[in-house]
Formats: sequence, C-alpha cells, structure tokens
Amino acid sequence: MSEGTARRLPWFLLGLVVAAGLWGAYAAGRRSGASGRVSSAPVVMAMRRIAQLATVEVEVADVVHYEEVKTLFVFDFPKGATLRLRGRVLGGFDLESPDFAVTADAPARSVHVRLPRPRLLALDPRFEWFEETSGWINPIKPEDRNRWMLWARGALGRAAKDAGIEGKAIEHARELLSGSAQAFGWSADVTVVGGAPAPDKPTPEGRGPTP
Repeated sequence: MSEGTARRLPWFLLGLVVAAGLWGAYAAGRRSGASGRVSSAPVVMAMRRIAQLATVEVEVADVVHYEEVKTLFVFDFPKGATLRLRGRVLGGFDLESPDFAVTADAPARSVHVRLPRPRLLALDPRFEWFEETSGWINPIKPEDRNRWMLWARGALGRAAKDAGIEGKAIEHARELLSGSAQAFGWSADVTVVGGAPAPDKPTPEGRGPTP
C-alpha cells in the first residue's frame, strides 16, 4: 500500500464516521432543542473514532553493513554482512496513552484534541543478504544473523523517522480531525503532547552496525 492509498482509505472511513456522527448530532439536537442546549457528545465520540484513523504508511529502503571482529593474539578476524532493507512502516498514535484526550466547549462549538507523541506502530521489513564475510576462525552463526536482523529492523525504523513519518502523522491527524469537526459545524484545536520525538535507543553493545 502506498502512502497515497493510506491517505485515501481514512477519508472514506471518515465519511462513514461523520455521517454516523451527524445523525447522532441530529438526534441529540432534537433531544436538547427544547432547552436550547448544544450537545457535544456526538462530536467528542466522532473525534475519538477518527483519531484511530490518523495513521500514515511510508515505503523506506536502506543499505546497512554489520561487522564484528574476533582478535586472536595480534590478528583480527572479521565477520560481517551487508543487508539491503526494504519495507513498509506504519506511524500513528497510541490512543491507549493517558495523553490522549478529547474535550469540548459546546457553547463555542469548539473541540480540543490532545494526542500523544506519534510513534512507529508496525514494521513490515524485507531483507536481502549479500556480501557476507567470515572465516573458520570467526564464522557467521545463526544467532549472528538473528542479531543483525534485529538491528536491521531498528535501522528501518530510523529510516522512516528520517523520512519524516512522525511529522506526516501529525499533519494527517490535524487534517482529518479538523475536517471532521467542520462537518459538524465545529472547529478543532489539535495539539501533540511531548514536542519533539524522543531520541532512538543506543545500539546494543558490541561493534554493531558500521556505516
């Protein structure tokens, strides 16, 4: 699925959610019309549902090289491999986080949506091995490949962050939520808690990836 497809699908689902919300707003409006009150419940409910659609998907590719050296006496015996990484990375928001909240000001017809900092939700990696280097003194073992593949998944996530997936998720969320609020005749204020993304965790001990 391309990024464009990932964007079109939420808009289709958005239409269904807004239609259901408008019907709920109409019903709530009839119930509260006699007293002149404005019901915010349908809008709040719609904002919560639409926030679940605020995800983006990017295709990323990278090439990484891993090398580990075993020293015997004064001689170094390296082993390593080069991997070509390709994959899809899904970015969005953890709505189970306590930082997620939706509040409404019914008289002003405005809704405030607070989102947690975006994060990577899923990775779909495809690895291609080539140019392996090893010897009988320091051979490549299955556990080496497993470890390097874990590092490769981390490299794929970093490549997605470098491609701006978190910023795209924020932009997409604001676009979806603001558009849906306007469909109700309301305005939406969307903020993201935490500011800049947290730094990546350090590479596990050892020689690890080398440029």
